[in-house]
Amino acid sequence: MAEAAWPFYVSAVIAGAAFGYVIQRGGFCLMRAVSNLFFMGDATIARAYALALLVAMVAVQALSAAGLVEVPIRPFHWMSNGIGGLLFGAGMVLSGGCSGSTWYRVGEGAVGAWVILLGFAMGATAVRVGALSSVRAALQAPAVTVADAPPTLATLLGLSPWIVITALWVAGGFWLFRSRGQAQHGKWPWHVTGAAVGALIAAGWWASSFGERASGITFAVNTGELLTYPLVGFPNRVNWSMVMVIAVPIGAFVAAWTAGDFRWKLPPGWSLVKIFSGGVVMGGSAILAEGCNITQGLTNGSTLAVGSLVTLASMLVGCWLTLRAMYGSAGGERFSFRIALVRRAPGESPGGTGGCPPGPR
Repeated sequence: MAEAAWPFYVSAVIAGAAFGYVIQRGGFCLMRAVSNLFFMGDATIARAYALALLVAMVAVQALSAAGLVEVPIRPFHWMSNGIGGLLFGAGMVLSGGCSGSTWYRVGEGAVGAWVILLGFAMGATAVRVGALSSVRAALQAPAVTVADAPPTLATLLGLSPWIVITALWVAGGFWLFRSRGQAQHGKWPWHVTGAAVGALIAAGWWASSFGERASGITFAVNTGELLTYPLVGFPNRVNWSMVMVIAVPIGAFVAAWTAGDFRWKLPPGWSLVKIFSGGVVMGGSAILAEGCNITQGLTNGSTLAVGSLVTLASMLVGCWLTLRAMYGSAGGERFSFRIALVRRAPGESPGGTGGCPPGPR
């Protein structure tokens, strides 16, 4: 291997393994955040997610201001961002997890996560380069710009990014720290998880600059490429994001093994169609929305890109509406769900191996 290639691989492996370790130890999952709110009224994981985004905004802006990395701004394709986000939220409910948690559950020994990832890769491939690529292109055509550039909250409001970030911290901080939240069984406190994830999102922007271009920590396009590269040679070479995402379950395995969370888990046979379908929906909608909950919600949301933040909001709405459609009103379900938690296997964290109640284990 050429000497120049070492920074490429080392930076990708370290970034992916570190991210996998942290999100496993924190039980970090957008599906878990929404479902815990829906079923139990518990905002602990939601707070971790919000804190991660706020920390990443500060750190990414600092990296950009220091000239350490050139951070691109995602376009605001309002139609595809909105529709793709809604569908991704539905896919999370069907599969029982988000893109990041599915990858770290591989490292915990959850066989069902492999089923979801296969569906994710197939859905992503169909929408990106397959039969649904023309639909994707049509939905991604409408775009909103400000001064002929993709809008951010700062350019949209005509303010300094630091002023916008400060305002978000003031508003978000009031909600984050007004309540201590509920403790997670065997997991890191939410504020430790949120701060660590946010810092790694920013570090991912810098680390990915050792590749062809800075892309940050992502889980959408690269998951599909892990299927198409060995089958048809697309893309024509391994990229930074592909190496990074392979390292995520390695870091998660180390975290799970040292914490006693690792064990092989087979999903119920009846759930295979459901979780595979959820993976297909998540993969296809992630390509349509130009990113998953990590890619758009955190990595690109940290740049204040309006399109990314709209996508994240759409994912939250889609997840909540699907939970209501499948499980009825939250109030009527909370008691029975708490009973299910009490009956979990000895040593199992709340919500099963991935911490996401409706999904497979």
